[in-house]
Amino acid sequence: MPHAGRVTTAVVVGSGPNGLAAALTLAETGVSVQVLEAADELGGGLRSGEVTLPGLTHDLGSGFHPLALDSSFAAAFDLAAAGLVWRWPEVQFSHPLDGGRGGAVWHSVHRTAEELGRDGTAWLRLFGPLAERFPAIAEEFLQPVLHLPRHPLTLAPFGAGAAPPRAGA
Repeated sequence: MPHAGRVTTAVVVGSGPNGLAAALTLAETGVSVQVLEAADELGGGLRSGEVTLPGLTHDLGSGFHPLALDSSFAAAFDLAAAGLVWRWPEVQFSHPLDGGRGGAVWHSVHRTAEELGRDGTAWLRLFGPLAERFPAIAEEFLQPVLHLPRHPLTLAPFGAGAAPPRAGA
């Protein structure tokens, strides 16, 4: 017999990362969960697939999945034991630049800096500390509401480096 006031069943609409995390969190507390998904396959924004050429896999929207590595959700569940395997391309993303050139962000902050030539020093100055302190910084990024940072001194160099240049500088 259900306990008065306790939810015993839930329907989660969408099987993207948030929907699956919600379903798993509810199921862990004993709630019976049904996940509804309109697409032919699960995963939402974490899916990948062949879009342009056979054998060329495209990210279909998972640009923020690296933040999941150090999330409180990932820490609470042994996702690797459930079969989760993180796969990382050498080039995380690229962006076209003027003159037919392009910039690529590699999995390594140092490799990206090397590939950027004269702009590499600025890249390393901004993103080097961010990469070194990523677990503490990610904890701040993943908070559900605006809050006072738990690690303000860790965040300060990143915020200062990301500020726009002063006029005339």
